[in-house]
Amino acid sequence: MEVSKLIELTRIDEIKILQDVRLIHRHDLNPIYTKENLRVQFTIEGELKGTITCYLCLDGHELAPMDKNYIYPLFVESMNILVGKQISLDDDISSFNIKLSPPKLNMNSTEVNTSLKRMMQKYHLELEGALFTVLTEYNIAVIN
Repeated sequence: MEVSKLIELTRIDEIKILQDVRLIHRHDLNPIYTKENLRVQFTIEGELKGTITCYLCLDGHELAPMDKNYIYPLFVESMNILVGKQISLDDDISSFNIKLSPPKLNMNSTEVNTSLKRMMQKYHLELEGALFTVLTEYNIAVIN
């Protein structure tokens, strides 16, 4: 199989995901560096191949265990909704036959530097007055 082109998804400006949860897109040219994050990854198969990785940046946030138990499931569900909307609303890929895996949560932090990556988008997850940075990284290609 041969990769014919990389796909860049359109940007969603703002969506209300769940009650009291909003996801707001921010276009920011400043590089973002995060050491404390958790990530959710989706795998795409079918006429498109690739992965979508979403990072919840926790740098500077002190979270009690009860807060984590509340925020983490909301983050996973929010990313599931965002990725589904991105795929269904994007004119370049909505016509492809694809299979999206269930979200896979990884609690091990990795360093993320947006100046070293491409195909990334930045969002703010607003949850009951708290604002968390969310980074999404798209690595999707059309396969011939």
